[in-house]
Amino acid sequence: MPAEPRIRGFLWPTEFLVVTNFLEAEPHSHGALQLSVGLQGAPRVWLDGSWRQAAGLIVDTAAEHGFDCAGALTAIGWVESESPTGRFLREHLLRNRDWAVLDDAVTAALCARLDGVADADCDTAHRQWRSALEVLGSREPDEHEHDPRIRAVLDHLRAVPSPPPTVEDLCRISHLSESRLQHVFREQVGVPIRRYLLWHRYMVAMRHLSAGATATEAAHAAGFADSAHFTRTARTVNGFTPTKMPFREWLSACP
Repeated sequence: MPAEPRIRGFLWPTEFLVVTNFLEAEPHSHGALQLSVGLQGAPRVWLDGSWRQAAGLIVDTAAEHGFDCAGALTAIGWVESESPTGRFLREHLLRNRDWAVLDDAVTAALCARLDGVADADCDTAHRQWRSALEVLGSREPDEHEHDPRIRAVLDHLRAVPSPPPTVEDLCRISHLSESRLQHVFREQVGVPIRRYLLWHRYMVAMRHLSAGATATEAAHAAGFADSAHFTRTARTVNGFTPTKMPFREWLSACP
């Protein structure tokens, strides 16, 4: 007998975690690293042009992949590319690969740390999520010393999420030309600035959806031209549309 559909989500300032057994995402790529852990079974993943099962998986920023829980309760977490954790996972686990399947022992340890997370509150869920990342070796490494101009850009994005700034705004904040900002940002953060801004706007829109906004309201608050633009972006960066599920019922915007 198929399991009852379940979904629970947590949206923190720099991290995003969803626990579900029915989510399906078409092949897509996004501006964050993704960790998925099959808590009850192994989901199906689309990698390098074909579907396979993988209970534990890390996917790098911008790497194309698809996802189908296929009834398996799965924790799917996203980490900002520029964060200490994101850098650690890329440097120590991915090692210049687009994705890496985790072995059974590591996956079992992750499952143990995430046990019951779907029923937790924001603070407890975050402790469990951070504890799971420690299994992979991430122990809150020292903040990477960004170029002060890039740090000013990142700080501004976090402090003033809505309405999101344009690249031109960030050029003024960083005192860099657009071409120079693009070069330095990619060198320091690891993703093109426009891709990073798109992911940032998507996260802002998700916060508005979790508060009960319509797709149109969330789109405008996050700087999208209209709901159609938001929908196209959502399909591109996460493989499913913002109207697919009632976000207010399952997604918590955590402090």
